Amino acid sequence: KMRKKFGKIAKNRIVHCINQSVEPEQPSKAYKTTDVIFYDDFDDNKNNWTVGKSKRATTGIDSGFYYLTSLGHAYGEEREVKIDTRKNFQIETRIKILNGNSEHKHYYSMLFWGRKAMVGYYFTFAKDGFASVEVCDGKNQSSCTVKTGSFQKTVLDPAGFNVYKIKKVGNTYTFYINGTEYYTMPFTPFFGNLIGFGAG
Repeated sequence: KMRKKFGKIAKNRIVHCINQSVEPEQPSKAYKTTDVIFYDDFDDNKNNWTVGKSKRATTGIDSGFYYLTSLGHAYGEEREVKIDTRKNFQIETRIKILNGNSEHKHYYSMLFWGRKAMVGYYFTFAKDGFASVEVCDGKNQSSCTVKTGSFQKTVLDPAGFNVYKIKKVGNTYTFYINGTEYYTMPFTPFFGNLIGFGAG
């Protein structure tokens, strides 16, 4: 019975890679030379992710993967990563949703960035293939605003790993799923420096 309430995310070796461009004035060359300012391959716990079991989640690192199982309510893990938002940058992660409710409307996983406390930006996705970009200012789904035109069916593989990328060039964010452009919107300033991921 309880398994239906669990949302589990397994993240692979290239997870949570953030690239900071060193040539912001030349968008065409923006990612030819990059400095990686945060990266985790989960071969160990060098970045001090939460590992263990609590009443809210079960988390662990095993064989290059970080496992996150939400128990009842959405749960997320985050790290403070300082990005110079005057420059071009990209945030990329590879995630597989192992189980859980597949409907995006009431249940989704996410990559979030530019967050401070509960206020931040969310790139959301679910096994039904739907994704969205949201701005949230609280811990409940009702406190999130979906960016116009972002809620749509995508090329997401419901049974496998998917690569999610947020790329900022100039004054524009472009979102990708598995290398396919999914959505664009104007860049807006960060609320804070927290970046992470969560399970519904």
